[in-house]
Amino acid sequence: MKAVCRVSVYGRANLDVLDRPGPAIIVVNHTTVVDVIVVIGTLHNMGFTADGPCVGVCKHRRHIRPIGTSDLWNFPVAKQVCEGSSIIPVDQFDGRAAYKAARDALKNGDVVLIYPEGDVKINAEASPREWRPGASGLAKSGNVVVIPIAHHDSRQLGSGSVQRSIVMGLTSVFRVPRIRLRIGKPVDPATLGPLSVREANDYLEGILRQTWLEASIGIIAQ
Repeated sequence: MKAVCRVSVYGRANLDVLDRPGPAIIVVNHTTVVDVIVVIGTLHNMGFTADGPCVGVCKHRRHIRPIGTSDLWNFPVAKQVCEGSSIIPVDQFDGRAAYKAARDALKNGDVVLIYPEGDVKINAEASPREWRPGASGLAKSGNVVVIPIAHHDSRQLGSGSVQRSIVMGLTSVFRVPRIRLRIGKPVDPATLGPLSVREANDYLEGILRQTWLEASIGIIAQ
């Protein structure tokens, strides 16, 4: 990933909760299709992987199940990556199958990574936008810890259409953008337990936005 961008990471210790077994959800803001490179690449460098199950002894800290648009399978390079991964494909117009697959993954004790905004129709400041209900519904569906991760500003790596974003990402070696990524404090399931799905959604939206604000100014404190 160093070949395409430089990522300053804050709050690394907040991922230590994933070293314990059990289900978890990682929620991430979404500003461009290529911010997946920033997030998954950073997690990979920290010992986490989105690859499929290991054969033999696994040397990773945890395997992660990202939820990604099924459109990724329409591009030859992306398709090769996706077919060897543990990505849960989601249809932009009907997410029921992906929601069920994510619930099953959590019941299996997996870590699911989701972009709760559901698309990349960014606002002027590229701050987190209103969530679709899936992420909070998943968080409320079981004894699940939620970890917020926010990045600023991945649009430097690539933005716009899928094709344009990929081309920008591939040519970023000539400009090497600098991006800040903040890992927020885990939200304990006991915090979400008393809340309705709507209240949990509003609460988690606020947590991700605060994490993004910290990323945008490079807050170092845990």
